[in-house]
Amino acid sequence: MELYLGESVDQLNLQAELPSEKLKLANPRLLVGTAVKLYNQAVELRDKGDAELSYVSFMKYLNLVNTIRKSADYKKDEKYYNNLLGPKNVRNAIENAENLQKDLQRRYDDRAEEALIREKLEKLERKEKQDKEDKEKQIKEKATNIELYSTNFPSIDGGFISSWQLEAMIKQKSTSFIIFDVRSKEDFENSHIKHPNCVSIPEDKLKPGLSAAALYKTLPLEAKVDWPKRLTADVIVLVDWFGENLPGSAIFALAEILTKWDPSSKYKGVIKLLSKGYDEWLFRFPMQTTNPHATAVAKPSKVEDISPVENIEYPDFDEAMKPPSIEPIASPLPFINRTTKPAIEVKKIDKISVEPSIQPVPLPRSNIPKTPPDDQDIEVEFVTGPPSVNRMGSVPKIDRNLKTEAMVKYLQDEEKLVEKHLAITADRLAKEEEWDRIRREKEASANDEIANHLQEREIEMVELLKKMENDNKQQELEIARLRKEVETIRYYADTSNDKTKPDTEETNIQARINDKEVKQAAMNREVERLRKLRKNAEKAREKEREEQEKEEEYKRGMQRLKDEQSRRNEEMKKKREVENKHEEETRKRLEQQQQNFSRKDVLQIDRLKDESSSGFSLGSKMNRSHSTPDLAQALQKESERGNRVAKVDRDLKPRDTNRTNIIRTSDLSKNRNFNPVYGNMGRGLTGLKNLGNTCYMNSILQCISNSMLLTNFFIDGSYRNYLNASNKQTRGEISDEVSSTLNALWSGQYRSISCKDLKNAVGRFKSSFRGYEQQDSHEFLTILVDWLHEELNEIRVKRPLKEQNNYGIPDEKAANMAWEDYSASNKSIIVTLFAGQQRSSLRCTTCLKESVTFEPFFNLSLPIPPSNTQCSIMDCFQLYTKPEQISGWSCPFCKNKRGASKKIDIWKLPPVLVVHLQRFYNDGLWRKRLNMVDFNVNELDLDVIVKCPEVVVKSKKPRYSRFKLYAVSNHYGTMDAGHYTAYCKNAEYNKWFKFDDQDVMEISGNEVRSAAAYILFYTAIDYQAPPVIVVED
Repeated sequence: MELYLGESVDQLNLQAELPSEKLKLANPRLLVGTAVKLYNQAVELRDKGDAELSYVSFMKYLNLVNTIRKSADYKKDEKYYNNLLGPKNVRNAIENAENLQKDLQRRYDDRAEEALIREKLEKLERKEKQDKEDKEKQIKEKATNIELYSTNFPSIDGGFISSWQLEAMIKQKSTSFIIFDVRSKEDFENSHIKHPNCVSIPEDKLKPGLSAAALYKTLPLEAKVDWPKRLTADVIVLVDWFGENLPGSAIFALAEILTKWDPSSKYKGVIKLLSKGYDEWLFRFPMQTTNPHATAVAKPSKVEDISPVENIEYPDFDEAMKPPSIEPIASPLPFINRTTKPAIEVKKIDKISVEPSIQPVPLPRSNIPKTPPDDQDIEVEFVTGPPSVNRMGSVPKIDRNLKTEAMVKYLQDEEKLVEKHLAITADRLAKEEEWDRIRREKEASANDEIANHLQEREIEMVELLKKMENDNKQQELEIARLRKEVETIRYYADTSNDKTKPDTEETNIQARINDKEVKQAAMNREVERLRKLRKNAEKAREKEREEQEKEEEYKRGMQRLKDEQSRRNEEMKKKREVENKHEEETRKRLEQQQQNFSRKDVLQIDRLKDESSSGFSLGSKMNRSHSTPDLAQALQKESERGNRVAKVDRDLKPRDTNRTNIIRTSDLSKNRNFNPVYGNMGRGLTGLKNLGNTCYMNSILQCISNSMLLTNFFIDGSYRNYLNASNKQTRGEISDEVSSTLNALWSGQYRSISCKDLKNAVGRFKSSFRGYEQQDSHEFLTILVDWLHEELNEIRVKRPLKEQNNYGIPDEKAANMAWEDYSASNKSIIVTLFAGQQRSSLRCTTCLKESVTFEPFFNLSLPIPPSNTQCSIMDCFQLYTKPEQISGWSCPFCKNKRGASKKIDIWKLPPVLVVHLQRFYNDGLWRKRLNMVDFNVNELDLDVIVKCPEVVVKSKKPRYSRFKLYAVSNHYGTMDAGHYTAYCKNAEYNKWFKFDDQDVMEISGNEVRSAAAYILFYTAIDYQAPPVIVVED
């Protein structure tokens, strides 16, 4: 993301400052909630890539944390506030702020440097533009009547790029480029520009007149790979030692190849020479070279010029027919200085007769396809004076025999090249026809062996045809060059008035050439037709090959998935075997230990009976160490138990309960580190450590732990008979972790444990619980119960619920139909214990007809009357079932949008009723209702609320209406800065206890009702629990 918020880190720090004087007067608990929001906002902005705003948010968070730590409330209870802030949040915020600061400082520095470079480049561009305009103006003024030669290829005339510009272009990364280094291979390997797009084109490979295709064949493999990039690059940069574009030099030769001898290629960008060469780059940017200590070699010498057409000698008629230089007569026509033209050796011409009295004639050059050298200025002189008629003198006399002899020579050479070209074309046509024949035979062949042979032959033919195409281009270039020379001869010869007709031999040769070219044109058309056919076939094969590769990749991907699944299944199998083996070994070890205790040991232990090891005894003046478990008490219990049925104090048993007397403590199926604090607090009285704002989870786990109907199911291992490990979402991990946690809580060995494994498992499957921010305990309970249901569901393949149409059907029948439909896909202990059913109805205010549906629920979220400071739970139930008027409902009977009365009734309640009080609401801001909700503890009678008639009881489907409270999840504080605890009635001791994270203490039943009550857990008094489980040793 681009920088937009400031120009430096200091400016961001100013934006992160807080009004410290106002914050000192604020409530520290409210500030904690704001700090947590700032931290979450900073993390979210960091993940989105907004580094500036994320840094400001982290700094605001840290400044706010410092303000909180300076408050008196913080100093009184540092542990409490640190837990609210999160033990790792402050450290993470500091690390993130430091990393962001470094990154932002670097980016600000880079932006400032880029701005400086951009300013310099703009100045240079303005200066270059001005210089270019001045130069173009001068050339235009001097050469108004001169038509300059131009080509369709990118030009390098005046096309230089400075070292500064190249460095900025490399850094900017918005312009594509390729750098061709034409120094020697040794110089390049010793030192070159440090960039992957810098390619070596050794100077010994560059010859004047060489075509791009011929050069490509001689290039090293690394250069061949990057050679095609010249066509798509925005800028092609040519580099030698000193940046001197001298004729005959290596860099000049490469420029000629790119601009003149690559006619079949279309270039996207422009060609630039590095001004002052690599020597200047090495001086200015040594750190951007592979070796900054390299030194420049001597200035380059011209490369020997060789003609691309071998063994052909051409006379230079410019030099041969040049008359003696005398004073020019005034004329409005331009006079071109011929002395600046490079001399060309004239061969096979002995003498050219020119009369000395002949006046010089300025020859027009507009049709001559030649350009002056790149480093040579065009000198044009204009002679002024009065106009004169016939002041130019007579035309020079030239020996026409020499002209005819030269013309015939050229035509003969041209005919040889045409014959050679024709032969190549004929051979190419034959090869194309052979390829077409092979293709048809391959397609018609049913024999795989023959088809494979033809396929190999076809590939060979394609490679051969590609080579012939390159050779054909070479021949075309040679013929074009030769014809250019012939046209030049004809032009000079035809400048005089004494024109002669071509002789017979010249005419015959020209006729033969024309005839051969007609044949070649016909062959070329056929070759082009077959070539297009071949190209289409190659494209089809390439497409087919790509499809096959995609298919193969898909198959490989599927195989990898299968292998991965098999590997996971094997790992799970081995894991289960190890767990079973570990469990069996532990069981045998405990049995062996029990057998080893003699009666003497038991008598010795009897002497310890008077010593209290319970965490609730106040008689002992000396507390035992809790670093190890209380083995004495454990052995005493084992010896007392023997083979007898467990003795239970019936006076302590709740009046209307059928709870399990003894709960077998199974071994943990996995090696988990609960990080326990040892000490015998009693069964079910172990606290849960706060891992950092995890009080919401601790509160719910303690309430579930005291839901004995569910706890027995997990502790005795029954859940494993129903566990669906193939569940796609959680794969049975949540049930395993809950079972292990409940085993530890009811082992009686620990004062407190850490349920970090369960916390991590929940975070893996629900990202909102992954961190250590404060969460809603009701949301956690809802998700946890849903996961347990899905993992323990006996119905492996679920079907969608049927659409209900209950008009005219009695409620009892409709409710049973809906419940049976739901039970067909949902059957688990969670449904058995927690699932109830409610009736939802919509009555049209026009036709008065009613639409009824029956829906399951796992907990009831009751609204709290907003106007009352104190209310009862029955008031909440009545508000929940109160009719509500709605508008815009599409009545299925009227077929129009109507007003309707919406009402929810409780049809039947589950054995375990969970009631959620809706304390949090949003009126623009999230707020909390602090109403005192009075609720029954010993007996809650909901008979008037349950609409299921008594007749259902006779059909052996129980109707629960009377409940007793056994657990409460409490919330203190606000939504942003709050704390959760739990009040639970322990079935082992029939007493109420307060669970505040790792702290557990006994309370009276009168303390259970409070304004902090958030979730209430009831069990039906009439529910027939499973028979008492007696564990015999």
